[in-house]
Amino acid sequence: MVNYTIENMMASSSLNTRLNLKEVAEKLDDTEYNPDNFPGVIWRPRTSYGVVIIMEDGRMMCTNVRSEKEVVDIFEKLTRIMEEKELITPRSVCPQCGAVVDADDVVCVECGFLLQS
Repeated sequence: MVNYTIENMMASSSLNTRLNLKEVAEKLDDTEYNPDNFPGVIWRPRTSYGVVIIMEDGRMMCTNVRSEKEVVDIFEKLTRIMEEKELITPRSVCPQCGAVVDADDVVCVECGFLLQS
């Protein structure tokens, strides 16, 4: 049996929306943004050693975490903060296919399920 220790994990997620990175950097605390050097916002939450890179197309990469729970906690916290600061609209999941949908969507664009009647 080989002994091992998880030192660093990386995970990715997508908000499925375009972002104004200048606005993200201005409204979020603990960010770095220098578009001349790197095309994304770097967010370092105070409660974790984790780091999240946020891209203009809504993709996010989380690194320097040690567990799946920490990844989930960081992405959920960031998403909640971005919704509170109106950087993204609140999102939910289509009950039929599981696709991410905006709160004001009437029909799921993935499967055509009627979300609002």
